[in-house]
Amino acid sequence: MGLGDAFIHFLEKIGERTIEVSETTILHRIPERATIQERLQLLKQMQEEIEKEKESKKEEELDQILEWRTEVEVREPMMKRLAEALSQQMRGPIEYLAHSIKGLDYDLYRANIKTAPNVYVAQMIIVAIVMGIFSGIFMFLMMFPPDLSVMVGFLGFIAGFLYMRNYPKIVFRSRLSECEKALPYVLRHLASLLSAGVGIAEAMISVANADYGPISEEFELIIKDMRSGASLEDALERFERKMGSENISRVVKQILRAVKFGGNLADILYKLAEDFSFEYRMRLLDYVQKINGFAFIYMFLSVVMPTMFLVAILAASAMSQRLVLPPQGMAVLLLFGFPSLSLLMVVMIKRREPR
Repeated sequence: MGLGDAFIHFLEKIGERTIEVSETTILHRIPERATIQERLQLLKQMQEEIEKEKESKKEEELDQILEWRTEVEVREPMMKRLAEALSQQMRGPIEYLAHSIKGLDYDLYRANIKTAPNVYVAQMIIVAIVMGIFSGIFMFLMMFPPDLSVMVGFLGFIAGFLYMRNYPKIVFRSRLSECEKALPYVLRHLASLLSAGVGIAEAMISVANADYGPISEEFELIIKDMRSGASLEDALERFERKMGSENISRVVKQILRAVKFGGNLADILYKLAEDFSFEYRMRLLDYVQKINGFAFIYMFLSVVMPTMFLVAILAASAMSQRLVLPPQGMAVLLLFGFPSLSLLMVVMIKRREPR
């Protein structure tokens, strides 16, 4: 017997053994002395049981799929679901508007907002409509004329649309500020791992897995770029262009220079971390000195000025024996005018905060 015949005989033995095992598992419930009719009846019952088990498994799978879809729908914000529905119903105009808004996709990418441009445009429209409706209703409830209420509602629509257009830029500036604040800690983290003999890629993975806020997310994107086939140099340069920060550009250039030409990268990163920390402390000291004057102006706008305005209006009304300013105008100034000035002051103070 040749080697091929022996192998075929071995496979036949395995097949016979498998058939015997399957037959014993199926027919172990059939008595040995049962008649043919009894055997057929038992086999029919077994077939019905198998079909019921299959149906129950299918029902369980369908229930699991429905539960998963319900969980996904609950997790997604209502705004996103409404925007997706609106983008599907008005697909043509929304896609045209998304293409006509220049730089929207790039702003979403820099802000790390994982939303398609057309869906985001639908969100812009929804927010603008809501703000317009609420503005008009508020002015109408304040007993203003209908034409003025409609005009204020239209202005609210425009304000909501412009706010949503600039929202990705606001998010990006906030992320950039958080990245620059955490940069000294990240550099020390990298330097300590490099001093221990860990490679630059492994050290960057450690930073991505750490909790440094947005900069950990950016390092995770760098690692994803490298895993998708990009080199370390390309991934870091893409990160540098995305952030557009002078400090981050210095760090990227130093890392690439050390990797390309050699050098003690750990010492370089330690030195950069100390430089950034010293610069931040100096800017913070200058900010604290300037904030004292802003605090006095803020107290005047938020407390003293509304009181003086109210006293002046009451005195002028008493002297002329009539209201100098309608109650609606006083309500708008006291509820929106002076708080808006205070909010503007807070924004100015916040924008001067060192990064």
